[in-house]
Amino acid sequence: MTALAFEYFAQQRVEFGIFEVGLGGRLDATNIVTPVVSIISRIDFDHENFLGHSLQEISTEKAGILKPSVPVVLAEQRPEALEVVLARAATLGCPVIDIAAAYRVDHESMQDGCVRAHVTESDSGWSIEVAPRLPGRFQLQNALNAVAAARMLQERGFRISDQDIAQGIASTVWPGRIEKLQSHPDVYLDGAHNPSAARELATFWQENFADRKVYLLYGALRDKAVDEVAGTLFPLAAEVIFTEPANSRAISAAQLAEIAAHHAVHSSVVADAEQALDYALSKAAPGDAIFITGSLYLVGQLRHYWKQRTQLAAR
Repeated sequence: MTALAFEYFAQQRVEFGIFEVGLGGRLDATNIVTPVVSIISRIDFDHENFLGHSLQEISTEKAGILKPSVPVVLAEQRPEALEVVLARAATLGCPVIDIAAAYRVDHESMQDGCVRAHVTESDSGWSIEVAPRLPGRFQLQNALNAVAAARMLQERGFRISDQDIAQGIASTVWPGRIEKLQSHPDVYLDGAHNPSAARELATFWQENFADRKVYLLYGALRDKAVDEVAGTLFPLAAEVIFTEPANSRAISAAQLAEIAAHHAVHSSVVADAEQALDYALSKAAPGDAIFITGSLYLVGQLRHYWKQRTQLAAR
């Protein structure tokens, strides 16, 4: 699939190809390319069966994408991850743009769940207003990664204006990442399938839904840190509805309940994902919220179902 993507982009003569690493980095198929710039977002626990059970081991796999002399934009990291990546960058002679040191946030606010910030480049004094339309305070870090990469390309002579950078951030959409499907009740999709993403989703709930009843549809795959994710999210929900995506790697809804129901105030089991969403919609009052999370496969499946459901309702 990766080779087909490379071939297609070459045929289309794209000006920039942005390749997201599928799993890890060092052994991922995308790692055959030598990029103009590498970007490493915040490293946390995920895919431990493949990448290792310590942050140092996981960081070693992530740092495997670095190439000799190619600059790397590095998001703010835990000390043990930062040490590993910086050591690898030094070995390969990679210039490091450390976001935590390179930029400062002069002013930050929230508007309808989306972050707004005035950001200044520490060395030059250059500044920009960033206003992602993607919900969640954590999107500021992602925006800073994009700003840093674009600024590096500017310095190398690419025709990218400051307005291009601001507009690119403001116009970015991300299906399945705190994606709002409707209001009254609010329905959100979020592919929070690891502890780090679950913590960000929990922060979003606490900042925007602290006084509202939340119904949580939850399904997961077998290789995920279910108990840790459940401990983060389930206590915040009025009811957890255990379900399962149509995927051979999925944990059954009944087994999920056995593993994690003790974290929930109230819970129920509806194995069929589409029926689970209908059940949540039947229970939620207009002022409540429904969140679908735990697996990107579940999010994709119910996003497709929602479109079909909406089209039928419109006929």
